[in-house]
Amino acid sequence: MGFFKFQHKRLAKKMSRADLMDAYYDSEMALNSLSYDGNVKELKKAMKEHGKYEYAMLYQNTPKFLNRKRKRNK
Repeated sequence: MGFFKFQHKRLAKKMSRADLMDAYYDSEMALNSLSYDGNVKELKKAMKEHGKYEYAMLYQNTPKFLNRKRKRNK
């Protein structure tokens, strides 16, 4: 099994780097506000959402993604 799930790869392909960063920072703000509430169920849900964007951004940095992107642009 690979490090990145299909969901992460799909997000990386569909969203631009700037859109991913915006979603990542928005999810981080949601995490911060939920941490003060103390609702563990909602915090776990927000953490999953935050992780999706983080892994998608990391996948965009991999050589596999970059080579594929270069081949499509030619």
